[in-house]
Amino acid sequence: MKIGYYAVFNYEEYDKHEKEYGIAIEFPDIPECISCARSEKEGLFMAKEVLELVTVNMKVYELPKMSELSDISLKEQEKAFYISYNTEDIDLSEFTFYDD
Repeated sequence: MKIGYYAVFNYEEYDKHEKEYGIAIEFPDIPECISCARSEKEGLFMAKEVLELVTVNMKVYELPKMSELSDISLKEQEKAFYISYNTEDIDLSEFTFYDD
């Protein structure tokens, strides 16, 4: 199953010259999906990783509906990226899942 959501990259604390701080990454539809990075390339990797970690064990009915890009309000220092993965590509054999 393919899972995909928009991630918002916030560059407010990013300093291109000093390479300090970084890019804050959030998924508006999944509040617990947050990460950060020092570059867009790293950010795309980190965004995919956190999306996989948070959603891989969710049931289909637990996944929130994805917002349309036009419904996501971006500030001047923000960009949206569509992040997706295929659940069949994830090897869960090394993980142990615990139910409540």
